[in-house]
Amino acid sequence: MSKTSGNQFRIGITEFLWSVKLFAISAIIAFTLCIAVYVVMTIFAEPQPVNTVISATVSTAMAKVEVGARYVSPMSSIFVFNTIAIFTASVGTGFLSYIHNVFSGEFSFRSKHRIYGGISIRVDKLFTVFYRYIRHIVPIFDPGFSKINVEEHVLQDDGTSSVWDFFGCTRNDYRMFAYILPYTVPVLILLVNGFLIGVFLAFFIFNGAMSGYEIMGLQGMIIGVFYTFSYFVFSILPHGIIELPVLFLAASLGYKFAYIQSNAVADDGFFLSDDMESIKEDVLRINSITAMYLRSRYLWTMFGVAVGLLLIAAYIEIYVTPSVLGYAMSVVEMVLNNGFV
Repeated sequence: MSKTSGNQFRIGITEFLWSVKLFAISAIIAFTLCIAVYVVMTIFAEPQPVNTVISATVSTAMAKVEVGARYVSPMSSIFVFNTIAIFTASVGTGFLSYIHNVFSGEFSFRSKHRIYGGISIRVDKLFTVFYRYIRHIVPIFDPGFSKINVEEHVLQDDGTSSVWDFFGCTRNDYRMFAYILPYTVPVLILLVNGFLIGVFLAFFIFNGAMSGYEIMGLQGMIIGVFYTFSYFVFSILPHGIIELPVLFLAASLGYKFAYIQSNAVADDGFFLSDDMESIKEDVLRINSITAMYLRSRYLWTMFGVAVGLLLIAAYIEIYVTPSVLGYAMSVVEMVLNNGFV
């Protein structure tokens, strides 16, 4: 691997901002939906059932750390699970691309076993509607996606069947799948974490508003929101100021790899041929890009830095954040007492 080929996976501000934006959008959507549901339930029924659901979501999010803490220290549990998350977002993104080897083998197997192939093709066709939906949605966010579409040929000139006859959808569908696949992991990691942050914030804000209203009326709502929002911020900020940038860093690495591989699928004509041997050659070309990424010194250097930062963040979360939170909330209570009482 040449030095130049390794450097192509270096991330910059563009990739980092992509991660921040996707995370923020997910958090805002989750927060808005949760608050909307709370408000509707408050108007037409009682907020308690929804409160129970959101509380269960919060508890589920923390369950992995609590389970891990049964076997190791809380700090180690937090560190391990956060490390798994950034490993999945960065390194795992590359490993996922090897799934093309499975599919190429599957196509070959179908061509030799017609009964199995017929059943598999029918299963593939169930996803046709999904493919069409994705084809209309993705270009809104990625104009380059349109480059994967080519004119379909159902049958070759000599009357022989195409390899795509053993795939329940079109070659464009598979090219679309190959284009989107590497983005899957970093996108899901950011969406899930952003969603959880949004749910947490909605949980604190709404319950703060309701508690304040029950005690002091409308003025109490403002106090309650301010208090719970402050609690939310200071319970996350001391360690989150490290954890979140590390998450964005890992997702940015995965995004950079996805961008390079997806553009190779579109620009270099991957999966355009009708014969199995050409498809296998395209899979080898994808594997080459993947191997280049996974062997990149830059990837593992950045991952090592990220792991070191997560270790510091885990220490802060267990041994520093509680003290900072306690001091900050005492200040908040003093301000509220002086300002409203």
